[in-house]
Amino acid sequence: MIQIDTTLPAPILYGCDRSYSIEHIVAMQAATHLREGERGLFGMVLPSWQRPECWNMDRKRRFIEGIFLGLGTGSYVSTSWDWDREAVRTPGAGLLLDGQQRFTALRDFVAGELTIFEGVTYASLSLADKRRRFLRVTFPSIEMGSDIEEATLRELSDRLAFGGVPHKPSERAVLATEVA
Repeated sequence: MIQIDTTLPAPILYGCDRSYSIEHIVAMQAATHLREGERGLFGMVLPSWQRPECWNMDRKRRFIEGIFLGLGTGSYVSTSWDWDREAVRTPGAGLLLDGQQRFTALRDFVAGELTIFEGVTYASLSLADKRRRFLRVTFPSIEMGSDIEEATLRELSDRLAFGGVPHKPSERAVLATEVA
């Protein structure tokens, strides 16, 4: 009888489930102690090997409109913060591994650079609508340790970013009259 090795590799995405409100995310102080090639986004660090912003305004708009329509935010993946004895951020700490495009959409909407639903801006919303329908919406995440090897973080980022198959325009779930 042939025995097949069924040993599976260890998971590469593991950590603590967290959930922060959008209000918490947009209010984070800017990340400090950036290294060469890193960028900050809210209070997170974008690793030097992560792609630049790429969502166009329409994609950002659809994401923000989805929040107001109750479709949620998806989730993001980050590493925890850690500091050495000299108060310098450790190499793998505070990294945003997945969620950059959604975070930039939040940033642009709050900054007034993005309108939704054909003319609605963040500034034009009532305080009640801002709080109930946007700021208090939770954005779930997985927070991993900051001591994970960079090669593992790169593999995880790559698998999260390239795991899905893009839809074709012909596969949209729209009414036939909308396609014309």
